[in-house]
Amino acid sequence: MSREDPQFKLRMPPELRTQAEQAAKAAGRSLNAELVARIEASFISDAETERLLPAKRARELSLMARAEIPNEIRRRAISAIGRAIRLGHSEAIASLEDLNLEFGIPDNELDDLTSKVIEELEKSGYKAKWDDIATLWIEF
Repeated sequence: MSREDPQFKLRMPPELRTQAEQAAKAAGRSLNAELVARIEASFISDAETERLLPAKRARELSLMARAEIPNEIRRRAISAIGRAIRLGHSEAIASLEDLNLEFGIPDNELDDLTSKVIEELEKSGYKAKWDDIATLWIEF
């Protein structure tokens, strides 16, 4: 992307802009670069692309998606807890099988991605442990 690319004005709610700005800051890029990367990634995930992405770009998009793994685990943990509460259970199981966490991410990076979620759960009084990397058990 260059400065010669056509500009496009975009209106968005202030809350969404704040979220996008925070994500851009965390990724160390401009708001524009963050939005373009997210839009590009959404098209890649929607359908198989027939063009081969340069390896550098594939790595960038992969790292961006990887950064969202803790948020996805957190969402699923909260959802599993809510479901367990509605059913009168005292433990919840968050299934993460479809994320294929056992492949393609080095163990030390995976620990970094998952540790903050476990810490947050424990800080809130839950007991959380991995049954395997695809299943998170949560007791309350």
